[in-house]
Amino acid sequence: MRLPLLPFLLPFLLLLPTFLGSCYITDQGFAYLGLLGKARALDRVLADPGTAEATRALVRRAQAIEAFGIESLGLKETRNFHTLVELESDTLVHVVQACAELSFDRHLWDYPFVGKMPYRGFFDSKGAEAEAARLRGRGLDVIVRNADAFSTLGWLADPLWSFMSSYEESDLADLVLHELTHATAFRSGSDDWNEGIATFVGREGARQWLVAQYGEGSAQVTGLRASHADTAAFAGFLRETADELEALYSSPIPDEEKRQAKQRILAERAAAFSAGYEGNFSTDRYKAVRMEAINNAWLDLYRLYEGDPALYRSWFERIDKGNLGDFIADMSALAKAKGEPTTAMRKRLSATLP
Repeated sequence: MRLPLLPFLLPFLLLLPTFLGSCYITDQGFAYLGLLGKARALDRVLADPGTAEATRALVRRAQAIEAFGIESLGLKETRNFHTLVELESDTLVHVVQACAELSFDRHLWDYPFVGKMPYRGFFDSKGAEAEAARLRGRGLDVIVRNADAFSTLGWLADPLWSFMSSYEESDLADLVLHELTHATAFRSGSDDWNEGIATFVGREGARQWLVAQYGEGSAQVTGLRASHADTAAFAGFLRETADELEALYSSPIPDEEKRQAKQRILAERAAAFSAGYEGNFSTDRYKAVRMEAINNAWLDLYRLYEGDPALYRSWFERIDKGNLGDFIADMSALAKAKGEPTTAMRKRLSATLP
């Protein structure tokens, strides 16, 4: 399974020992700065006769998508995606996420200045596996996943990575617009909202990009619509699974009985997923998912990044009348306003009902 392109945050500027609370920040910060030391400006990449044609196409397409995001959607212009780093691997970082075994209480890591975040990334797999083993030893549900993009929220200029040349155009547009959204509208401490609106803007922006390039009835747009429909169906299936488990976790039965019931629910959901796949999905995007192997951390991953798509869609259609630029401006304003953004969105939408 290929997970949605997911962002990852690290305060890499905080490298001075006087500000550091752990070796983790130092090690990962220097690893990332080492990669940035290999970055080349995009004009140099294009001017180099030795640059592969696939890399040239990546650079030109990313530049055009960025311009679309800034000029047509009002996303913040940043220093991001103005350089490229050649990598031999197709994986940038290994990300660890964790949840309680019998609840969806999310494990958080403390970072200087940016506060608590629900993931920890490593540039080497050994470090990630060691952290995962430590957390499993504490009885947590843990996943280690690969991520191919992240945002430093403007602290550093985030580059393009050479492996992105293999991306579908819609995936590249989704990624670039998602990351630019983080730089435009970000609320510290509102992880679900931050990721949810960035996911919404990335997907809707990618659709609008393809429409602008190829037309509404094009094969590219039709294919993306099918992919988005399957993504929504898959997220909905996971949400139903999490809801069933959440009801179990809140019940008064003993923990050991909860553990047994948890495994039974997951097995039943895996069987239902497999048996109903052809009727619920139109592509093979999620066919290889091993549903029997999921755990709370895996389910919470989707809860985090999907957020509440119905809420964002309602605001987009009812408040902003389908104008994505206005939606982005509204989200930027909500990120700076007092009060929790999701609560503010629900209150505003409720006021519009007859």
